[in-house]
Amino acid sequence: MKHFLKLILEIIFLIIGTPVFWLVAVLGFCYTFLKHLIKLDYSISKQLTPILRSVNLINDCFANAAGGEMLNDIFKVKNEIVRFGKWYETISAVTGLLKIYEKDIWLRRFLKILGKNHCEEAPTEMQLVYYKTKFEK
Repeated sequence: MKHFLKLILEIIFLIIGTPVFWLVAVLGFCYTFLKHLIKLDYSISKQLTPILRSVNLINDCFANAAGGEMLNDIFKVKNEIVRFGKWYETISAVTGLLKIYEKDIWLRRFLKILGKNHCEEAPTEMQLVYYKTKFEK
């Protein structure tokens, strides 16, 4: 019952929060774009790059959370600690961590199109420390 109530609460937050967050995001994006356009400030790319980066991270974490079970089954992830499906991790970071703690998968070689060592560099320092302590136990 506790898990069901938590699910209902998350759905309520989704229904209320999504329009509010999107409104703030769209207004903020338009404001930033127009502000730099009016001032003829050429640092607009410096201002918009973090916005676009955050959208990419949101999409990546959403795909990891939503497709986690499927990715674990496709790549036959047996590891109980490093797994796809956590909403706060990117697919690239999990792929890099899997290479360290379980096995290399073809997805990492495919993601090299984003950079030579993209998946190896994707986990944050905090993730590397966390997983290192989990595997030392």
